[in-house]
Amino acid sequence: MQSILITGGLGYIGSITITELYKTIGKQYKIIILDNLINSKIQVLDTISSIIGEKLDLHIVDIQNYNELSEVFKKYQEKNPINYIIHFAALKAVGESVENPIKYYQNNVVGTLNLLRCAEEYKCQNFLFSSSATVYAPGEFVDEEAPFKPSNPYGETKVVIEYLIRSLSKKGGRYLCLRYFNPVGATKDGKLGEMPNKPNNLFPYIEQVAIGNLEQLYVFGNDYNTHDGTGIRDYIHVLDLAEAHVVALQELIKRDEKNENYYDYFNIGTGKGFSVIDIVNEYSKLVPIKYQITNKRVGDVAILVANPNKTKEKLGWIAKRGLTEMCQDSYNFIKSKQ
Repeated sequence: MQSILITGGLGYIGSITITELYKTIGKQYKIIILDNLINSKIQVLDTISSIIGEKLDLHIVDIQNYNELSEVFKKYQEKNPINYIIHFAALKAVGESVENPIKYYQNNVVGTLNLLRCAEEYKCQNFLFSSSATVYAPGEFVDEEAPFKPSNPYGETKVVIEYLIRSLSKKGGRYLCLRYFNPVGATKDGKLGEMPNKPNNLFPYIEQVAIGNLEQLYVFGNDYNTHDGTGIRDYIHVLDLAEAHVVALQELIKRDEKNENYYDYFNIGTGKGFSVIDIVNEYSKLVPIKYQITNKRVGDVAILVANPNKTKEKLGWIAKRGLTEMCQDSYNFIKSKQ
């Protein structure tokens, strides 16, 4: 039986993707989780196990440590060789990346380089990369051929990694980059959602206001060139995003079985943009969200919305869930954790 290595598998998107994978691939592959627990919790492993009915292998390893990473590959080489990698593990806070770019390049770029070195050494040629819409310049309905123009070090690290993957793909193998926009929401049962050790994105902050842990939400800037002056983003339900990963992995598996070389990149978004105030107003239908306008953050942009047409045409994937569902699932999740 071949293995699928999922880095950052106890994180927000990784954990939910694992549960979605089990619905489609079942027990055809051994799933191995790798996580350093910097922005995740060990208890998530038990939650995943309760959902899928199986305890998965977990390796508490940092991708910056090449030797420990290599040992994970070596352990499974004989009986369950790692043949597919879904790479989620990364630091992802835009503001923090501006304050500490070295930390971000070290973790995201060097860590991924280590992972790709191991993949090459152990002959794993199927790589699904968690990229980001921050590789683009601001814009509406941005398609995949838009030039790279990141506005912060976090986005820069994703660009560097995408260049590396593109170079590797010319030697053969199968590589997919998913450039996703703004994942939000939680699973319907409220068991898995975003619980960062330190909130950095809009929804985790709103959630903390919703349950009374924070007095108010700070809205960074209200003089952008948008309909209400606040930044507009393409928010995508995390279940839609997880399903996109399943579809993408199935594409890699199909190409691998035919021994075809393959390289592509896709936007994972809805094509619809909502401002910060739009989100606050929608969430406030569930519970009042008090907010205060404050200064813009360095590295933020006015508007960034996906053109998802290529993904629909080539992978057959579209986002199915809307903003109301995103807010409702988010609130149900955070209430259940009180």
